[in-house]
Amino acid sequence: MCDSELESGAEAARGLLYEPVAMRDRIQTRIGGRAGFTLVEIMIVIAIIGAVAALGTPAMDRFFVDLRTRAAARDTADAMRIARAEAIRTGDAHILFFSAAASGGPPATDPAGTALGADLGAGGGPFPILTLRDLGGSARNCLIDGVETWEGTPAQRDVAWGSTLSGTTSVPSDTGLADHSSGSSFRTPAGAAVTWVAFGPDGVPVGFDAACTVGGVGSGGGAIYLTNGRRDYAIVLSPLGSVRVHTWNAGANAWTN
Repeated sequence: MCDSELESGAEAARGLLYEPVAMRDRIQTRIGGRAGFTLVEIMIVIAIIGAVAALGTPAMDRFFVDLRTRAAARDTADAMRIARAEAIRTGDAHILFFSAAASGGPPATDPAGTALGADLGAGGGPFPILTLRDLGGSARNCLIDGVETWEGTPAQRDVAWGSTLSGTTSVPSDTGLADHSSGSSFRTPAGAAVTWVAFGPDGVPVGFDAACTVGGVGSGGGAIYLTNGRRDYAIVLSPLGSVRVHTWNAGANAWTN
């Protein structure tokens, strides 16, 4: 083998020996050059995150308001069902009082003007719903007093009595008064608007007046209407005691069945 061939082989061997080192140096240089972000890049990313958050906040707020309104409708339906079940179980009449009131009006009370408890979670205002176990059998007085047990249903924020989108349109199955602007279509046996309804020991809802004059079967049918300005709910109590929640379908301009 000639000297030139030997020299060529040695050069090739040195190339193989040093190539991995050179490649490592090139990789480290590339990685090192891309390891961080410039201040301008960071500021752009922060600006994008802020813009996305600003766009998403109103939508999230609406989502949670709708969630609370749905919860308020469910709470109302549950209060009706529980009061009916407890009246049957205990043999004592159970009354639901609602603090329903037209926009700007004072919260409703019991027939004697007694407020519906103090909801500390809502700043000490009255509970939206108060369930009373009215003792005394035929001698009961239909009033909130100190000798009877009651339970309040906590308020949900951003939920109001009445309707917004549905206006004065009642749910077809609502057998109460046509005017539900206060949020309640319940009535006395004589047909006057009230914000309460009673369940007898047989579980049938009945209407009553301020003197605790109780109506017969069919007098307790009615509904409670709730709104958050974008969604309307109606919780309908049938004359025999079944409960159903309806929502207003703006596209169909009608209540859901």
